[in-house]
Amino acid sequence: MTLLARPISRDEFIRAFRLSIGNSGGPDSTGLLFLMHRYFSENLHVSNLPRRVVSLHVDHGLQVASGDMAKRCTNNAKSIGVEHHVLKVPWSKDGFPKLPTEGPLEHSARLARYRVLFDGMTQANASILALGHHADDQVETSLMRIMKGSTEDGAAGMKHCRRWGMNFGYFGAGGPMDYEGMRRWIIRPLLIFPKDRLLATCEENKLSYVTDETNFQPELTLRNALRQWLANDGKQSESDEHLLNVSILRKKLAALDIDIDPSGGVGQIRSAVNALTLQADDIDHEVDFMLSRNALRSPPGTYLITHRSLASIENPKVQRAIILRILRYASFHPWGSLAAQVNRRTNSLSQIVNKLWGGNPFEKQIRPFCAGGGVSWTPVAISGDKFRFINRGSNGNINFRNSETFGWLASRQNPPSHETMSGRGFTNPLRVDITSRIISKLDSGDTTPLEVLYDNRFIVTMNLASIPPEIEKSIRNPDNQIWLLSQTRWFWPKVVLKSQTQEDIVLHSAAQSPKNLVLFHNLSPSEVDQWKQIYWRPYEKEIVAPWVEVDFMRPLTTM
Repeated sequence: MTLLARPISRDEFIRAFRLSIGNSGGPDSTGLLFLMHRYFSENLHVSNLPRRVVSLHVDHGLQVASGDMAKRCTNNAKSIGVEHHVLKVPWSKDGFPKLPTEGPLEHSARLARYRVLFDGMTQANASILALGHHADDQVETSLMRIMKGSTEDGAAGMKHCRRWGMNFGYFGAGGPMDYEGMRRWIIRPLLIFPKDRLLATCEENKLSYVTDETNFQPELTLRNALRQWLANDGKQSESDEHLLNVSILRKKLAALDIDIDPSGGVGQIRSAVNALTLQADDIDHEVDFMLSRNALRSPPGTYLITHRSLASIENPKVQRAIILRILRYASFHPWGSLAAQVNRRTNSLSQIVNKLWGGNPFEKQIRPFCAGGGVSWTPVAISGDKFRFINRGSNGNINFRNSETFGWLASRQNPPSHETMSGRGFTNPLRVDITSRIISKLDSGDTTPLEVLYDNRFIVTMNLASIPPEIEKSIRNPDNQIWLLSQTRWFWPKVVLKSQTQEDIVLHSAAQSPKNLVLFHNLSPSEVDQWKQIYWRPYEKEIVAPWVEVDFMRPLTTM
C-alpha cells in the first residue's frame, strides 16, 4: 500500500527555516516561495526577519519554451502575492560567453544563472538567496560528486547555509561581485523534505508550477541519469547502462569506505547521505570549537597555532578539516574556491597533516613549505602571546628559550618578483593602480565609499567625501596616481601616491582584522574581547589616513 505524502505544515517549515536547512529543485521552488511568503506574512511581529519575499526567475534562452515558462512563473508568483522579476541571461555581453548551442550546456547555464541571480539580488536589495533543493536533490548531488571522484567532504552534499563567496557564478568580468559575495548568503530551507512532500504542498494549496521536461531526460546530464536510476529504485535496463555505469559508482563508494548500498533503494541511500551531511556538520562545529580556543596573537591574514593544540586533535577527519579551514583563511585564491583549499587534493593535505602533526619540526629539520593553495607553513617558536622565527646557529643547533614551545604559522605564499611576473606577461595582483576608479567615483557625484578588493584578502575602503583637496587635485594631474602596493612579509596593502616628479608618498599603511571574522558561536563576551585584543592591536610606525580603512576580510569561521 502506497502512503500519500503529507503537505509541509507551518510548524515544520518554521523549524526548518530557523535551522537554515536548504534545498533546490524544479517545481519545488514554487512550494518554497509559498512557504516563505506565508511564514513572513504571518510573523510580521517577529524582529530580525526579512520583511518581504522577492521571486527571481532566470530565463536562460536555451529552450524554445523558455519565454513561455518565464510567463507562467510570473503568473504563479503573482497568484501567491509575491513581487517577481524575470532576469534574462545577456549572452555575449558583460563578460558572459556566447550562447551555447551544442555540447554540455549545464556548466555554462549554471554559472550564468548564479551571475544573473546575483545581479537580481543587487537590484532587489536582497542579501539572502533561498533555493528549493530538497532531500532527493541532496542524494543526487552526493552520488554525482562521488561519481566524479569527490572525497567524503563532497559526498556530504550541499550545505544548509553557505556564504556566497568570491567568483561564484562569475565569468571574470571584474566588478564588485568578489567582495560583495562575502556579504551574501545562500540558504536551502527544504533539504530535510523529500520531493513528494513538496508536490503534496503544491497540491494542498492549489499551486500551479512549471515542469521542465529536460530534467527527466537521462541522456542530457549525469544528474538526470541518476534521477531516473533512483526513481526506478536502483534498477536499469541494458539500454540505460551507457548513461550510468553503476559498477563505477560501487567502486567509488568502496574506495571512500562510505556505507551506501546502491541496491538498497532510494530510502537507504537517502539515510546514508543524511548521515554524511550530519557528520560534516559535526566536524565543522568541532573545528569551530578548536579554532576558537586557539586565540594566539598573529598579524592580520595569518594564523598561528601551537603544537600542543594540534596534538590534542587526533581524529584524522578533524585534522583534515582544520587544515582546509586555515588554508581558506590565509590563501590569496578566491574565498570559497577549490584553489584556496589545494583543490582538496589528498596528497597535498596528507603532506600538510604529516608535517604539522609529525612532532618537533626543528628536530626533524622541516623547513617552511607550501603544499598548494597559496599558503606557506612556517615552524616558529611561541612564548605566551608572541612568536619568533628561528634560524639554526653556526653549529646547527636550535636555540630554544625555556618558556618557548613550537608551533606553525600559516601565511600568504611569497609571490614571484614583480620583474619575473612582468617578464612572463602576467599582471601583478599586488600592484594595483586605482586612480581611475577614484576619479570616476568623484566625478559621478556618488558619495558612497569606494571599495577595492586587494589580493582577495583585504578590502580597502575610501571615504572619498573626506579625501583631502590637495590629494584630489594631485591625482587629476596625469603624472600622479594612487596605487595599492604590498608591504611587510605578510603582503598587506598600503596606499601610495606615486608621482613622476617626486618620491612616492605613503598615505596609509595600517591594516586590521574585523571582529566578525572570528565570532565563533561558542565564544562568551569576555572571550570575544580576548580575540579583539589579539587581532586589533595597534602596530608601530603605522600611517593612518582618516579617509582610508584597510580590513582583512576572509573569515575563519565555518561560513
